[in-house]
Amino acid sequence: MYVLAGDIGGTNTRLIYAEVNKNNRKIICEKSYSSSKYDSLIELVNVFLADNDIASAVNAACFAVAGPVKSGISSITNLPWVINEKELSSFLQTAHVKIINDFVSVSYGIAGLNEDDILILQPGLSDEIKQNNYNAAVIGAGTGLGVSHIVFHNDHQLIFSSEAGHVGFAPENKQQTKLLNWLQEQYSHVSLEMLLSGKGLYVIYQFLHDVMGITETAGINEEMKKCDPAQIITNRALSNNDELCEKTLDCFIDIFGAAAGNVALHYYPTAEIYIAGGIAPKIQDKLLNHRFINSFRDKGAMTLNMKNISVKLVLQEKVGLYGALSHAQTLYN
Repeated sequence: MYVLAGDIGGTNTRLIYAEVNKNNRKIICEKSYSSSKYDSLIELVNVFLADNDIASAVNAACFAVAGPVKSGISSITNLPWVINEKELSSFLQTAHVKIINDFVSVSYGIAGLNEDDILILQPGLSDEIKQNNYNAAVIGAGTGLGVSHIVFHNDHQLIFSSEAGHVGFAPENKQQTKLLNWLQEQYSHVSLEMLLSGKGLYVIYQFLHDVMGITETAGINEEMKKCDPAQIITNRALSNNDELCEKTLDCFIDIFGAAAGNVALHYYPTAEIYIAGGIAPKIQDKLLNHRFINSFRDKGAMTLNMKNISVKLVLQEKVGLYGALSHAQTLYN
């Protein structure tokens, strides 16, 4: 059979078309598009099918979307699209169409990862000990912030979505408290996603410059007008040649580690935490040092328990797309 899958984000949409059967999967074509250049997913899927001269029927399709899904409909959080399963079914002429949350899709994709797709940030307990408690959670920052929960019940994997990226930001130190106070002067609700995202990196940068008084490198403003500020901040921080950018990334990592620890506690007992999303693999060298894991563990009376949780960085940037493809295969059976 032929399946179509997509990973729809606020910045980019990845689509993939494959021929599958019980034993193998042959990817026929795959392409990434800038989401904002299209008015709807149907328009983009139509372009994808035409670009690749796909005339065969689509037997099943699954689309991972960056937003909540209710009754087969989703409004994308960082994109002015409304995606409807019934409309997609009519367009693709198949009843086997499913819309799922993007981090549900990431959770499906994790099961198919190879060892090279994972970087261990904290080993935690041995696999033998974890077998009796194999619940896991996923958190990832990119255009937005996503969280999902993986539960193993009677040898079956159950995956639950969430909108935990929109919970309120909880500061962990004096500087972060000043950051929260500064943001509260501008916004009625300060969500975690406002800081743990590409835009969030620039928000932290502005705070450290405007409020904390850290000097900005000459000419960097002009660079940020031409390119993504988050990318410039990250590149300069990793090069260790810009104090403001380095401190911005350090603050981001502190908040990220603490947030990952909070997710582990929300879903506790948890055996593993996966760090996914577009930002984390780009800063993997920084995540390997003490800042991230120290922030993850720093939970007072629960600190020892936090040391027992495996923390794994997902390096495969297409994990959400492959998760959607895997789920699409199950829809037609």
